[in-house]
Amino acid sequence: MTKTEQIKHVTKSVIAFMEALGYGIIGDESGSLTFSNGNGTSDDYIDYHRSYQDVTTLNWANDEAKLNAEKLEQFVKLMK
Repeated sequence: MTKTEQIKHVTKSVIAFMEALGYGIIGDESGSLTFSNGNGTSDDYIDYHRSYQDVTTLNWANDEAKLNAEKLEQFVKLMK
């Protein structure tokens, strides 16, 4: 599997994982996916960068968003 194929596979898996947690994609720009569960504000979004396979959320996001971002980060580590 090439690097590009691996990245695409991990990205598809990330999308399925986040959908299972009740999140949907609300943004797909410049190599990043932005996820929201419809609760809270834009401060509670979780971002995933495809190329770097990096998960980010704001420090002041609610506890649920932080917990789900941590779950996603662990999931990505397992997928690599």
